[in-house]
Amino acid sequence: MKKALFVFLLTLAISPLIVLAQNPPQTLPTTVGNPAQTVPTKIPISIPNPVGSINSLSDLFYKIVNFVVSLSYVVIAFFLLLAGFKFVTAQGSEDKLTDAKNTFKYTVIGAILIIGAQVIVDVVRGIITQIAA
Repeated sequence: MKKALFVFLLTLAISPLIVLAQNPPQTLPTTVGNPAQTVPTKIPISIPNPVGSINSLSDLFYKIVNFVVSLSYVVIAFFLLLAGFKFVTAQGSEDKLTDAKNTFKYTVIGAILIIGAQVIVDVVRGIITQIAA
């Protein structure tokens, strides 16, 4: 067990060195004066902006809210499955059935709040863009 844990931790420690390794810049041969003489030329490398086209603070806020809402859809689906699993495994037990009902109820309430927050953000953003235009 200790050996497996050591190998796992060693793999985690070394993996960034392998994954983040970069190739040396490539060179293209170009001739200057004498065709036998070549001068290396570096190839330009561009890195795209990871956040996309954010021009204002409201765009940043909108993207953050969309990301959090998208993540919450996965959490909602998980808790709906959990509630269904609790219903199936309750087998008539009143306490387990009450727990399953509460899980389902609170999941639906949370989903309604999250969808409502998304609608409010969309409406406010629309109003702000109409005022600014």
